[in-house]
Amino acid sequence: MEATLISMATGPFGALAIMILILGGIYKVATTQAFPLLKEYVQNQQKNVEAILSEHKKDRETFESAIAQLTKRQENIEQELGEIKTDIKSIKGKS
Repeated sequence: MEATLISMATGPFGALAIMILILGGIYKVATTQAFPLLKEYVQNQQKNVEAILSEHKKDRETFESAIAQLTKRQENIEQELGEIKTDIKSIKGKS
């Protein structure tokens, strides 16, 4: 009887029991420690992405405004250049 108990404790049955205890410990650690940390990490990443997207939107609005101003300035320069060309042609025509 003792030999049977010893062989069960040191054999495959003992290994199975130890493995079940180890897996139970891993499950407990995962559910009480790892998953809450992972959830917090994902939430922080989501906040960071939202902040980056908000900053990108502001940068894009500033960029669009600057491009619009440059377009207006270019149109003014082209208009003035056209007037200069007209004046040069009229001066050439008089000579």
